[in-house]
Amino acid sequence: MQFSLEIQGKWQDPEAAAELLREVESRYDLEVKGFVQDGPIYVLQTSAGLKALKKSALTQIELDYVIHSLADIDKQGCTAVVVPLAARDGSRYFRFDDCFYFLMDWIKGRHCDYFNEKDAVAVAETLGRLHDASQNIKFDPVPDTRWLLGFWPLHFARRLDQIKAFAREARQKTVPSSFDRLYLRDFSRYYRQGVEALEKLADSNYFELCQDLSLRAFCHRDLAYHNILMDGSGIKFLDFDYSLVDLGLHDLADLLLRNLMLLNWNWERARRILAAYTSVVSLDYRAFSVLAAFLHFPHEYWQIGLQYYYERQRWSEEYFLARYRRKLKSPELRQRFLNTFTKAFA
Repeated sequence: MQFSLEIQGKWQDPEAAAELLREVESRYDLEVKGFVQDGPIYVLQTSAGLKALKKSALTQIELDYVIHSLADIDKQGCTAVVVPLAARDGSRYFRFDDCFYFLMDWIKGRHCDYFNEKDAVAVAETLGRLHDASQNIKFDPVPDTRWLLGFWPLHFARRLDQIKAFAREARQKTVPSSFDRLYLRDFSRYYRQGVEALEKLADSNYFELCQDLSLRAFCHRDLAYHNILMDGSGIKFLDFDYSLVDLGLHDLADLLLRNLMLLNWNWERARRILAAYTSVVSLDYRAFSVLAAFLHFPHEYWQIGLQYYYERQRWSEEYFLARYRRKLKSPELRQRFLNTFTKAFA
């Protein structure tokens, strides 16, 4: 890394940036010798080694919840999390110019590679250890937006309503785009799958599982490859900005879907991930029925519709089309996998 003390790039106000660095030096009793930007993180070269400074988009109550949860999990002996460093006054974040910041040790390593089966299996086992460690922590207080236990039926129903709204907007256009036509072409298939997922959830023991403390977990909720670091001592999960309290099945389903979409719904990969996770966290037939319902819901179809029609992401039409085809390829293989999963477990 090439470090510099010049204030440039996204820090458009050099004086404010210099003041922020002085604030870091004062609070953490260290000297900043240089820095380099690495995505949303600023890597600081300091007298105490490499550190990562992150500006948080969370509210204070959300930040308290995330940091307290990470610290409690770390106390359980789980090495898969990186806890923000405590400043001289004991606080693990600080406010500067109406924004919150926190400092962490810089962790060297590589991002996980879901094409690599060993990586995927190791992530699944470590995810189980993260969930297992979180069983012993006290989730109090938890912001309402970070508690999903018992809300899957409502969550799915709202997403189905949004899918209908996206399709309605596409139909109402005088001149539909290529994306509109693609979204409408597949609407009936994926909307039906969403309804079926809700029915499967209603027929399962979902609410019973929500009362089972052994299945309640601190869920990461964004297990993208770039949020998982493989270092010499194991695996670190990064960026818990979307974390919430839910059944650990939420994260397990996320991990399965990310792998299955890459590998054309490969049954053997799913089996290996499930075996690794359940080597740490025990799951019975009730859990697999609920997991089947989650996997059945067309999350990717809903998400790309949200990005196009509601969030109106500033991506090109070509990018949206390529993203759609990549994430929703092989619908027949997806259906075959869901049928096999249901027969095998649910």
